[in-house]
Parts: sequence; structure tokens; C-alpha cells
Amino acid sequence: MVGSTMIWYVATLIASVITTRGLPAQGAHGSREEPEFVTARAGESVILGCDVIHPVTGQPPPYVVEWFKFGVPIPIFIKFGFYPPHVDPEYAGRASLHDKASLRVEQIRSEDQGWYECKVLMLDQQYDTFHNGSWVHLTVNAPPTFTETPPQYVEAKEGSSITLTCMAFGNPKPIVTWLREGDLLGASGKYQVSDGSLTVVSVSRQDRGAYTCRAYSIQGEAVHTTRLLVQGPPFIVSPPENITVNISQDALFTCQAEAYPGNMTYTWFWEEQNVYFKNDLKLRVRILIDGTLIIFRVKPDDAGKYTCIPSNSLGRSPSASAYLTVQYPARVVNMPPILYVPIGIHGYIRCPVEAEPPVTLVKWNKDGRPLRIEKYSGWNLLEDGSIQIEEVTEDALGTYTCVPYNALGTMGQSPPARLVLKDPPYFTVLPGWEYRQEAGRELLIPCAAAGDPFPVIAWRKVGKPSRSKHNTLPGGSLQFQSLSKDDHGEWECVATNVVTSITANTHLTVIGTSPHAPGSVHVAVSMTSANVSWEPGYDGGYEQTFSVWYGPL
Repeated sequence: MVGSTMIWYVATLIASVITTRGLPAQGAHGSREEPEFVTARAGESVILGCDVIHPVTGQPPPYVVEWFKFGVPIPIFIKFGFYPPHVDPEYAGRASLHDKASLRVEQIRSEDQGWYECKVLMLDQQYDTFHNGSWVHLTVNAPPTFTETPPQYVEAKEGSSITLTCMAFGNPKPIVTWLREGDLLGASGKYQVSDGSLTVVSVSRQDRGAYTCRAYSIQGEAVHTTRLLVQGPPFIVSPPENITVNISQDALFTCQAEAYPGNMTYTWFWEEQNVYFKNDLKLRVRILIDGTLIIFRVKPDDAGKYTCIPSNSLGRSPSASAYLTVQYPARVVNMPPILYVPIGIHGYIRCPVEAEPPVTLVKWNKDGRPLRIEKYSGWNLLEDGSIQIEEVTEDALGTYTCVPYNALGTMGQSPPARLVLKDPPYFTVLPGWEYRQEAGRELLIPCAAAGDPFPVIAWRKVGKPSRSKHNTLPGGSLQFQSLSKDDHGEWECVATNVVTSITANTHLTVIGTSPHAPGSVHVAVSMTSANVSWEPGYDGGYEQTFSVWYGPL
């Protein structure tokens, strides 16, 4: 307390001397030295020099040392004699007197940089001296340090934009850049870089990952890494693949997806039906937490397309599909108890078979004995195991069973089926060979048939189906309410009962439409020319011309 009082007494005395005596800043016996330039690195110690010039004769008078920093209105350091120094709080514990008047500063900080002035006041009034010490400029070299950085993890919604800001301090002033996976990022359609800020425009899943802010100068560098997490729907990284298993084995489909947030659920579909809603399958399936689908003890009916859909309630969920093939021995399915075959025309005796891999052989029994087909004239065994008869007679009557085989064997013999001969259906009204009508008009094409049992009549267009409005009337006729270009072409009237199906054809020409596309386009190329040929389509009732377009491949 005494020292502090004494220092302020000295400071008052200094002001009094300056006021009463009007001494100049540089006394008669003092000299102003050239400024000193000192450079130090942050964290080091530095000595700011200041000399004291005493009178040539006599005892050295007492003196006060003051250190000022440019921009600070009061001294940062005052020392008189043996009294404790007065130190600015910013320099407390770091500043001390070195030698006579020099200032030692420990743990140099970046903010210590600047101009310093040392003033030395001689207190003995008999000497007309006032020595102002010296000016010192302190340069503090500091490696870059961050004053602002983005969080370690940053979230952004897919489709939005986000800005990451890095601010760094150092001497010399550091340069701030942004890198992604080691590559320097510059201004582009995706990235905007300005004053240490990085803006990612229209964030997508591909933008997720680590972004590194680098501040560097000749004094060193500092780096900070931020990981961008993109909020959006899942992305399937490991889709299911087609698999083939034998009957009664377990089938396994993998489906791995990535997403943020990662609270995903997986849903599996068989064809278009949720696997947990499909009878006979729902009790034999399990979906694991990683999306894997397990089907236990597979059956032939389990075969088909399986679709995986991961979801986290954000955006539109993706999907991926694969097919399950179930291999099993050949088997007979839905063999009818009665086989109706038309008498007097060609007919077939079929063995309804399912097999994977495909059937390779079908053996037949007739009336309990092996059927030797070669003994029947006009009878042939087809590749699918069916018996083809060129003209059915009463020789075909009997009870039949079949046994199908494939590479895995057979599931056994079919139930017995009795063959019954029936007259085939026949047409009572046939459509004409050709009909011509203008587009937009109505048209009725007749067709009728009879038989036992009574046949059902249906119409179908040969080749490309018609998308226009047409319907089959109860009597069997085909009705067009408004003809269109799609209706042009060949049509078939099909009469079907349990015995067989018969057909009758007609051609419909629709007049007053745009030309139909040519067909059978062929190009014959030589060294100097190319010959293009085609078959013209129907002209729609008007003269048509053709244009040939070509271009480089």
C-alpha cells in the first residue's frame, strides 16, 4: 500500500515538474535513440530495451521508469526504486523490469504487438535532465488459431443449402481454405467460397462427408474438420440379388441401405403384396434389423419377385427387387377328372405340369397300362408331355394318368382322368372377309356359334391390341361405337367351350386416318451408297409420301 502511494506521488511530481519548469520532451543532456524493432513468437519471452543516462559526475539520482503502449492512455508499467511496480492488468504476472529500465515480457501474446515507449524521469532537481528512453516496436509472430469454427457435426436437409464458417487469427494473417477428401474447393455451381465461409448449394446425398477448414501462414497451420450429415430418404447400397433354392430349403435376400437419420424400417413385398399379408408365407418369413429377408422352408408358390423398400419417413423411399426361383421335382397340378376332346378334328390330351427346372419327360398310362403312343396312328408326344391327335376317334376313349419328370425327379402320378368325346363348337354366323368404314363412324361385325356345351364368343385383334372402345354383344357380334386408327387390321372371332376353340378371321379397314407406319425397313450399304427399302403401311385412304431421315452414328 505504501509503494503504491509512493508511485502515484512520483507521478504527481512528474506532472508538477513538467508544468512548472516546462521541460521539453528531450532534455539538454538526453538524446533520442532510433526506434528499436523486436520480433518474437507468441508464447516466448522478449526484452524491450531502454537505456538510462546518468550525469557525468556525482551520485546517480533517483529516477522513475514508465512504459507506455501506443493506444493505451496510461502507462502499462511504472517502477520507482525498490517499490513494487505498478503493472497494467493485461500484463500482470508477465511484465518485469530488466536491468535499469528495459521491460521483460513473458508469455508474449498476439495482442501485445505494437509500439512501446520507455520514459525515464530523473528526480534530482539540480540536473536539468529529462531522458525519454526509447521507442520499441514489438512484432508478435503467431501461428494461426481459430476464432470461429462450425460444429464437429452439421446436419442439412437434402435439397437445402448450408454455410460453414471458419475464422482464424495469427500474424501474419493466415489464409483460410476449404478441402474435401484432400481436394481444394473453389467457387463452382456446387460450392461458394468467400472469406473463410463455404456454402454447399442444393445439398444432395453425395455431399455428405468430411469438410476440412485449413488456416495457414509461414508460422504454421491449423485445421478443423466438420462432418456434414445429409438428412434424406435411404439409399440402397446393397440391393437384393436373384437366388435359386431347392424346395424345403431356406431362402435369404439381403437389402442394406444408408440414411440419416438412420432410424430405418424395411418392408418386403412378394409381387405387389406385403409378405406379412400373404397367406401361407407370412408364418415362414422374418425381416432382420439390417433389412435381410429370410424365407423358411420355401415352397414352389413362393417363387416370384421380391421387393425391398427401406424407409425413414423422409422423402420418397427407394426400392430394389430380385427374383426367387424354387427348384422342385415335376408335379401334376389340377388334373381335371374329365378330359373333353373334340371328335372328328385334331385334339390334345394334356398333362398339367409344373416343374423347375422344366419337365424333361412325361409317361402316360391308359386304362391302367403304360401307353404306347407309337401304336396309335396320328398320335404324337409333344415336348411339354401333351399327346397330340391329328383326328380324334373313339380309340381315344379311356382313363388316363400321367407322371412328369425333370432333373430333380417327380412328385408322383396324376389322379385318373376319364376322356369324353364331344362335338366341337361351330359357327352359325361367320364375319365377312373385309369391312371398310370411315373413322369416327359406328360398325357392327357379326359372329355367332353353337355347340355342346354352348360356346363363349370373344374377339381379339391380331398383333397390336386396340385401345379404342369396342365390345362383344351377347349374340357374339363385335361393336365399334366410334372407329379409330387403332381399330385398323386383322380381327379374330373365337368360339370356346370345354372341348376346344375355333376361330374366324376378318379384316377391318378404317378410312380417313393418318398413314400407318411402314414395316420391314431395310438398309443395304455399299462403299458409295445406301439403299433403303420398306413395306408401306396403310395410307389411311389418302395418297402418302415418304421422307427418309439419316444422321451420323
